[in-house]
Parts: sequence; C-alpha cells; structure tokens
Amino acid sequence: MRVRMYRQGLGDCFLLTFGTGPTPVHMLIDCGTLGATTTGVSMSDVVQNIADETGGHLHLLVATHEHKDHVSGFLTEQKRFDALDVDQVWVAWTEDPKDEQAIALRKYANDVIASLRFAVDALESSQALDARERTALAGLGAGVRELLGFYGDLPAGGTPLAAGFAETVHAAMSYATMRAGRLPNFLLPGQVLEPAWLPGVRVYVLGPPRSKAAMQTLGAHGSPDLYAMSAEHGADLALSARFFTSEAPLVAFRDALEIGERQRFERGLPFDPRFRIEWAAGPPRARSLASYDDPASAWRRIDCDWLTAATDLALQLDNVTNNTSLVLAIELIADGRVLLLPADAQLGSWLSWHDLTWDVAGPGGTVRKVTAADLLRRVVLYKVGHHASHNATARGRGLELMQRDDLVALIPVDRAVALGKSPPWQMPAGPLYRRLLEKTRGRVLRSDVGWPDDADRPPSVSKAEWDQARRSADITVDPLFIEWRLQ
Repeated sequence: MRVRMYRQGLGDCFLLTFGTGPTPVHMLIDCGTLGATTTGVSMSDVVQNIADETGGHLHLLVATHEHKDHVSGFLTEQKRFDALDVDQVWVAWTEDPKDEQAIALRKYANDVIASLRFAVDALESSQALDARERTALAGLGAGVRELLGFYGDLPAGGTPLAAGFAETVHAAMSYATMRAGRLPNFLLPGQVLEPAWLPGVRVYVLGPPRSKAAMQTLGAHGSPDLYAMSAEHGADLALSARFFTSEAPLVAFRDALEIGERQRFERGLPFDPRFRIEWAAGPPRARSLASYDDPASAWRRIDCDWLTAATDLALQLDNVTNNTSLVLAIELIADGRVLLLPADAQLGSWLSWHDLTWDVAGPGGTVRKVTAADLLRRVVLYKVGHHASHNATARGRGLELMQRDDLVALIPVDRAVALGKSPPWQMPAGPLYRRLLEKTRGRVLRSDVGWPDDADRPPSVSKAEWDQARRSADITVDPLFIEWRLQ
C-alpha cells in the first residue's frame, strides 16, 4: 500500500491506496487547508492529482471533523469533486442528525460561535481608557478571530464579525457527508470493520468518545469547564457584548429585548441597575469618583476585563471540536502492522481509547481481544495529530507505546503559516517534534519541508542510525506530495 500526504499547507489531505486485492482501492481522508506559504501548492492541483491517481473513483471518502483545515477543499474544489465517483462516506457519530448527543454538541458549537462573533467585535472596539489595555484587548480579539477562521470565512476590511461571517466550513462538511448520494456511515468508538471491498484490511474505530468527560479533557491549555456550562457562559457573553457594542443606555437596551433575553440579561448584571453610572459622557461625576476617573489610574479600571472571557471560550470550542475527530487504526491483517490516523484528537480522546476492546477473529475460529495498547505497539505509520501541536499526542498512553523500529511519522504542517497567526501557533511543538525524531530515528516527514535537517538529529541517535533509517524507508518527497510505501 501507499499513503500520499499532500503539501497544500496547514491542513490535512491523505490519499491511501491499498493493493491488498485484485484491484487498487482508494481512500481519501480529509481535504482542507489554511494556506500554503512554504510550498505554494494549490488545492486545485491536489484534487486534480487525486482524480488522476484514482481514475476518478474513490472507494471511500472520510471526513474526520468540521474544521476548515480538514474540509475546506470539498467546497472550494466542488466542481472537481462532483466529477469523482464516491462509493461511500465515513464520518463520526457526532455528524449524525438523529443522535441526541450530537445534536447537543452542534447546538453548543453554534451558540458559542454566535457569542464569539459579538465578543470579537467588542474586543476590537474596546473603549478601555488605558492604551496598553486597548492594545491587549485588540490582540485578544485578533486571536479569537483566528480561531473562528476554522469554522467559516472571515469578512475583510474590518467588517464586524457578527454581521459578516460565512458558515462555509459547515457547508463543506455537509457536502462531503452526502457525497455518495446517500447517508454516510456514522461510526462509533469500539466498532471494527472488515469491508469486503477492502480485503486483508481491518479498521478499528477509536474515537471520538461518547463520554462528555473525555470530550472535554483537552490537555494542559484547555479550559476545565464542561461544555454545557460553557454554553451558558457563551449566551451571557453574547448578550453582554451586544450591549457593549450597541452603545445604548442600559434601560433602552434592556427594554428592547424579548422577555427571555431580558431576564437573562438582568440576571447577568453584576449590580442592580440603580447603582449604574453610564460610561458615556454626561454631567460631571460626583467628587467621590474623581480618583476613578483620573487618567493616571486608568490601568486600575476593570470596565473591559469581562471581555477576556471570550478567549477561554474560543479555545474551549476549538479543542472540543478537535475531540470530535473520527479516529481510525487501519490494520493489515496478514502481518498486523497498523496505521494510526487520529485527525486532531486531543488528550481526552486518546485516553478514552484504552477503555475499548475489540473482538476479532483469531486462528482456528477463535476470538481474540484487541486493545488500544496492542494497536499502538504495532503502529508503523503515525499521522501526527493536529499538526504536531502540544496537546494532540498523548505521551505515556500514546507515543511511548509505539515500539516498532520502522515507525514513520507524517506531519501535515506549514510552520510559516502557523507562526503567522495571532498569537503564533507553535506547530510543530518543539518537545513533541524532538521525541518523534528520537522514536523514528529521523523518519519524520513534514509537508512543508520534507525530511528533517541533519541539524535536527537528536544526540541519542547516531549519525549512522540517522542515515540508515532514511535509506530503509520507502519514501518519496515530491513537490506536490510526500509518499510512503509499504510492501
């Protein structure tokens, strides 16, 4: 078999071709990008190559989760995808329109996105008196805006986000989901599949987890809030941000609300309205407020501090969406070698895999149990999660369990694009990248630069081991893709 990792920038697009049966079988996993600064590879060139290599026929299309860097190409290159024959589509249970938990997750995401759109506008138009605070709040607004770019097209030219946000990513996911002309297979953790059209191959479904606790376990930088609570906070934040940007007096804004929103707004006020002094200029303030209004003390004011809640909410949304990733382990039955494809799954998903067991056929009609630890020990190819970010590869219950001497890691990343974000995204994360180089003895291929430089060789890996590892791997670095082959 072979795996092609396309080099369209910061995003995932993988074409898997299996030669385990009489004719090749082609599986496409994701097709998206946030831009390609380093390689300049266009999505149109990628999709054309997919069409050429598959003869216009995909046996399986997999869309892992609803983020722009994974699905945008399905919309931008829709005409080319329309010309492809697609036999079937696999997505996670989180896309099932009849699943109650999936419905709740979708409502949560939509509510938080709506809240953050108002919050970004408030952050970027902050009335903070202290110049340093205005700069800081505007920076936070830019960061939240960048994260919202995972969910849709952002307006240009300073257009308010609340009015100019296009939900193109959802449209791309919807298109991919129905590409086979019928409902897709909604996969659940714990399933094992041996499709007749893919002989000699077994597919284990590891994630996303059904557990809410696992879904919201995000790693060191994740918010500890449960998403049900975050949705409540998000609704409050949206109302407060709308009030803030309206510049209307409190009474006028409150009286214009529907009764339900009015009650929520009143419950969220920190003080009774009779104690409120409007921000807008008016009659001279009481002498008792002179020190509060003193420009020299502006740095002590907290009038705009509530806006910073938007950043935690944005990170929570982004990370929980990553934890909805469809995670597959593909086993070649003949020799047990495994390809691990976790999309952007974060810590809670990784840990949940170890609660699963799979019953598969053993020798002589027996049944044997397979665990996540067993699968990880046999991984020969690891598609590194979330562009090798800091919290999308588990350590002790993940990478350290991968023991094969021929392990290869593929990282779909464009570091130049990641570092251009506000604030910069550290992809790949330094400690993880170094450990991957150690575990593989240098067989780490990045879509932006290809093979690692000799200067990246860890001290624990000799020059002879480093060179031999590269020679022993059947890998081609092409301007359009990086291809790994397995005999």
